[in-house]
Amino acid sequence: MAPPITPPRKHVLPPLSELSEQQVRGTACVHCGIHLDNGDAVDLGERPVVRAGQRSRWFPRACPPCGSAS
Repeated sequence: MAPPITPPRKHVLPPLSELSEQQVRGTACVHCGIHLDNGDAVDLGERPVVRAGQRSRWFPRACPPCGSAS
């Protein structure tokens, strides 16, 4: 019998309230804050969020070292 398939673990992210505008917009790494270019950014997947009482979606990104470490 094959072992059960474990879904990929979602990256643990800092609280949205602690991030800079650039980190929230995806132009800086959510972990270390380094500027990201489209060619090297790691997409961390869609996240549901609530901001100012409104439900929304967030698409965080990370630099390659932080994206592979989390």
